[in-house]
Amino acid sequence: MTGCALTNAWQQARQRLALLESELDPATRRRIVDAGIGPGAHCLEIGAGGGSIARWLCQTVGPTGRVLATDIDPGLVASDAPPGLEILQHDLTRDPLPAGAFDLVHARWLLHHLPDIDDAIERLSAALKPGGLLLVEEPDFYPVHAGHAGSPPLYARFMDALTRAVVASTGRDCYWARGLPSLLIRHGLQDVQAAADVAVLHGGGPLARFYQLSGRQARPRVLDGAYMPAADYDAALALLDDPELWAFGACTVAAWGRRPE
Repeated sequence: MTGCALTNAWQQARQRLALLESELDPATRRRIVDAGIGPGAHCLEIGAGGGSIARWLCQTVGPTGRVLATDIDPGLVASDAPPGLEILQHDLTRDPLPAGAFDLVHARWLLHHLPDIDDAIERLSAALKPGGLLLVEEPDFYPVHAGHAGSPPLYARFMDALTRAVVASTGRDCYWARGLPSLLIRHGLQDVQAAADVAVLHGGGPLARFYQLSGRQARPRVLDGAYMPAADYDAALALLDDPELWAFGACTVAAWGRRPE
């Protein structure tokens, strides 16, 4: 996978990812626990990022379990990895995974960076044991553009420019995640279920700071791609500090299903 606009090598990447983790981790943990993942389970965390879920999984599965965390740049998850956490530098678009090895495979806010989502789902599904669970969580930015009442149009323009720049190298968009349940069914997973959480953003809050840092990191790509004039883009970055700003962020769509026995 090449051309990623939001790499872990950026000097503020850990802070950016920690803000996203604080927003998304509670729901992810709840879904994994509700699925029955516990002591002794073998788990694969794809695109581990800052590593919060991988570290939590180590506690959840205990010494009799296994957790493998992968990332194209695993430096952040490796920097404070707990004992027993396996770490692998891995590119899902080309590198193989252990076949039929895991009770849980989890990927969060990863697939929209990839050019071929069907290939990714096929690879992730093949890593499951029979009966194993695939949990995928992806952002769909439709709430940002569902209506501008109560939030400045500048914010919606900023989010559109940011998301377009982030996925420009893959030819994708950030409005497809509502189709995740059908995607899992198409790839033969069973007992498919889904849920969605719409985030509410408050200027100066953790989610606003996450998008602000993402915007700063992606700024060169936004300007090079002429997705938004520099003055407007910088004004939107400043707007995210305004405590009077209330707006929708992305909707995280979660879908999960099991490999047939």
